[in-house]
Amino acid sequence: MVTRLAGTLSRLMAAGLVGASLAASIPAFAEQPDPPAAAPLTGNAGMGTGDVPLTTPLPPVTAPAPRAVAATPAPVSPAAPAAPVRGGVDSAGDTAQTLPLTHSAPPAQAQSAPTSPPAQPAATIAAPAPAATPVPAAPPVTVAAEDPLAPVAEAIAALLATPESVTASKKEQEALVAFYGARQNMPVFVGLKGIDARGKAVIARFEAAGEDGLEPTDYAVPAPKPGATASDLARTELKLAVAVLTYARHAQAGRFDPGRISALVTPVREIPDPTAVLAKVAYAPDANAALAAYNPTHAGYRALKAQLARVTGQTPGVVAVPPGAQIRPGASDPRIPTLRTRLGVTGRPADDNAYDPALVDAVKAFQEASKIKPTGIVGPSTIAALNAGATPGGGSLKSDVIANMERWRWLPRDLGESYVMVNIPEFLVRIYQSGHEIHETRVVVGKPETPTPLLSREMQYIVVNPAWNIPPSIARNEMMPLLRSDPSALSRRGIEVVRNGSGGYSFRQVPSERNALGRIKFMFPNDHSVYLHDTPSKALFQNDRRAYSHGCVRVYEPLKFGEVIFNLGLPNDHWTQTRIGKMFGSSERYVNLKQRFPVHIVYFNVVVDDAGRLAVREDLYGINAETKTLLGLNGKQRIADGTSTRGTAPKTR
Repeated sequence: MVTRLAGTLSRLMAAGLVGASLAASIPAFAEQPDPPAAAPLTGNAGMGTGDVPLTTPLPPVTAPAPRAVAATPAPVSPAAPAAPVRGGVDSAGDTAQTLPLTHSAPPAQAQSAPTSPPAQPAATIAAPAPAATPVPAAPPVTVAAEDPLAPVAEAIAALLATPESVTASKKEQEALVAFYGARQNMPVFVGLKGIDARGKAVIARFEAAGEDGLEPTDYAVPAPKPGATASDLARTELKLAVAVLTYARHAQAGRFDPGRISALVTPVREIPDPTAVLAKVAYAPDANAALAAYNPTHAGYRALKAQLARVTGQTPGVVAVPPGAQIRPGASDPRIPTLRTRLGVTGRPADDNAYDPALVDAVKAFQEASKIKPTGIVGPSTIAALNAGATPGGGSLKSDVIANMERWRWLPRDLGESYVMVNIPEFLVRIYQSGHEIHETRVVVGKPETPTPLLSREMQYIVVNPAWNIPPSIARNEMMPLLRSDPSALSRRGIEVVRNGSGGYSFRQVPSERNALGRIKFMFPNDHSVYLHDTPSKALFQNDRRAYSHGCVRVYEPLKFGEVIFNLGLPNDHWTQTRIGKMFGSSERYVNLKQRFPVHIVYFNVVVDDAGRLAVREDLYGINAETKTLLGLNGKQRIADGTSTRGTAPKTR
């Protein structure tokens, strides 16, 4: 009976009417033979695909064997190694795998008859079925092809083998080699058809560079021609990468070393790291916005950028008002028509040269915006402010705006939660906290021949009742001649002559009201030995043009200024002007600040006032003119990097 049942099942299976699982479920009435060896594990084991094995030939095709009831699980093959990364997404490897697409089975061997009695069903089932359906050929194995951009990657690697041929900057060479090496030299900005979407995004930012006062031609990269070779695409890729680095550096830190203007121009620039720039632009969702973000974010810069859009194309930008005697309201002067044009006053009186009330009002508004006493009298200070940025025959205000935008790039991106800012051309100092101005007052700055340096340093301590150790240059040029002409002059000023250790002499003014530093000085140690301080020469603060010092910055109403500084540096101590005044005496007293904050001495002769109008001030030290020369904004060819222009702007003291 068992034999008949086994034969019946065998015929049903051969006809495809009964599955092997059903046959295997029949209870064994007799001892079963050992099951045949397990089939080799396929590449998709456990996935229900029935693929052929990756390395082992197929066994001979026979009739389906019964499923083993307690078969031991086959070992799982190890995972394939990860493919190289391109554009942040896994892709195929560089080398194609070669796997057999068909498998040759060994010749069919006649199976030996089982040694068990023929009555066992397993032996009958395992016998070849006369009407068995042939097994179809196995489908080809899907193999990852070589990345189409692999030839471009090879060309990039070849170019970066000599990175000095790609860029002259050593830091940029190192950044390019490191960045592309980490990507297996896969491109970022090009594809097989030329410049890709990311490359087009950065090119769009280059073309819009003029919005930020930059020169678009500095970043121009020609597109590869149709049918470009892998080498052509690789060269375009690296040219775009270098242009990205150049734009980021120009946008954040400026286009030249400010020290080329003068040794007294020493701001602290933040030059972006080239490797970080490449990574940011390569993986940012918006490469255009990522590049644009390297431009300054300061409110003063943004205000000038908005004005740049308005003044672009305006000619002439600034018409110079000729110098001469003061012009008082009601007077007649041949310069009046030029003054009227300069201020945009359209109405004209019967006499073109008459200084009429409408023009007087316009002059007063200009004076107020320029921090000049609004008297309506057109004197040297007002004419200097009117002519700031003017060139013979009228010039472009656009170049002055761009030059001032450039100097914003010299400042740290983070000015500080609290900070002090002295703007030399405005003769003003302002204190900011949490982005808001909390104090403003007048200052006296250095004379053109002894200019105040540009810098950023930390306010660290305050000296009350300071003594003045007179610098050697001042002692030599001023004290010695005074001593020769009047031996008692120095003693009357409280100046002591002290013999120093080197056998020479030094001059020291003791603390007093007559001391040149006044009663208090605010210290932010720096290489130029300058600081903010009080002064006994109070009358100078009434002048509009306040350039009288040897380089230090004199502060008007130092107790009011000091109250703010003390409370920022010593929070919760509740400092007042009265409390500070009680410290005045004949001996020096040092007060260290618990909270330090930056002091920025800057040079902006074009600013936007609170009413949103451009205010142009005198280029006191010639720094703006030198900035325009170095940028090629004055009609001359741009000076190449490395060329020094020192001596034409502020001189070193």
